[in-house]
Amino acid sequence: MNVTEQVQTALANYADLPQVPLDESVTPETIYMATPDRLTYALGWVVANAIVAERFLPSAIDVLPVFHPEHGWDRFLITRRVSCKSYGFKKADEFGRIMLSGDDAPRLTTAGGKTLLSMGSALREDPEQAIAELLNLIPRPKIQGAQHARCAHTLAKRYPYYYNAVTELVVENPGVVPAREIYIDDQEIDGQYHPLYLHAVAITPAGPDDRSGMVLPVMTYDWFQLQYGDLFAFFDMVGSRTIYRTSHGTWSRVRRQLEDEPDETVKQRIGTWLRIGGEPSAEVDSPKEGAAAGSVTDDLAD
Repeated sequence: MNVTEQVQTALANYADLPQVPLDESVTPETIYMATPDRLTYALGWVVANAIVAERFLPSAIDVLPVFHPEHGWDRFLITRRVSCKSYGFKKADEFGRIMLSGDDAPRLTTAGGKTLLSMGSALREDPEQAIAELLNLIPRPKIQGAQHARCAHTLAKRYPYYYNAVTELVVENPGVVPAREIYIDDQEIDGQYHPLYLHAVAITPAGPDDRSGMVLPVMTYDWFQLQYGDLFAFFDMVGSRTIYRTSHGTWSRVRRQLEDEPDETVKQRIGTWLRIGGEPSAEVDSPKEGAAAGSVTDDLAD
């Protein structure tokens, strides 16, 4: 889908949905979808996707969705902090925010909250022009330094393509909610361990008393977490690791990773892990399963 098609799909699927505010009306089943406005949330993904498509590979600029503890999914941060080690000291919203609340949202704002561009009406009237105006306001800095072999912008060459596939799943399927900031706890939550903890996806190089290979609590920005009702799927930015929730409530790795999936079937493949458009394939999705576990998503920014 191009930008116009993504916006039109969002309008068709989200315009008449009941809202899910983060207030006393929210339930344990709906809290993961909480946001100031569901249509604006979907349009926010279209906007974020356009920035990632144009700025991630040349400038290491990523766009991270954020779940605010008082408002739900109310913003995206435009950042290089987690995509390039050279900029780990930069502000989390170095290049501003996409705010999903306020007049004519989504809005591009500065880190301090000043509105630079209101896009709600513009996206409805001329999506291509609205995105062009947005990109004119997003810098395109060169990546400085020489040590980038282990940076996300170097390793994850297909990340913009995965981001686009996730965006299209969001606009096509209300209830699909992605996260990029994931807290991997090492304690049981409601009697279950986090699946990324069970599969030891983040191991410290050195633990207490100089022990190596420790699995410790950590916040990771290297994965997508997708939730759709009570189903979860996780895949990393590189496309080399995947874990999804099976119909038995356990966790499974896959035989063929996304990095080996043809471009034209990436979105369909991801969708099957959430039972959208079909079931996981016996040929490419491994039947080997781990122990049952739950999922935790934390928040970023104030």
